[in-house]
Amino acid sequence: MAELTPTKKKTIMTMYSLGQKTADIAAEIGCHPSTVHRNHKKLLENPDPYAKPHRPGCPRKLNECSLRHAQIMVDSGKARDAADVLAQLPEDVGASTVRRNLAKIGLHGQVNWKKPFLKHEH
Repeated sequence: MAELTPTKKKTIMTMYSLGQKTADIAAEIGCHPSTVHRNHKKLLENPDPYAKPHRPGCPRKLNECSLRHAQIMVDSGKARDAADVLAQLPEDVGASTVRRNLAKIGLHGQVNWKKPFLKHEH
């Protein structure tokens, strides 16, 4: 299915309003007549050629407000890691979801290596 540019969508609306046939519009734009008809039908519902369709899928478990709250908790020292953030969040989310979202905003969890104490003799 071909996705048309907003300019071509405006051209479709203009040519339809001038009384042009679907086949003539398709020849002018360079696409299939069914593409012209489908886009015209969508533009009748929503005349904005820049509008993007709603994409289906699961909603986010952590919204932007929750992520900002988690970042503030880590920055202020109220939470040390993802487990502390998880305990203070009101949403029912998993630890891996919290870690992934914290990494996405730039808070990467790291474990410090144990280093042996070296004396001056070494």
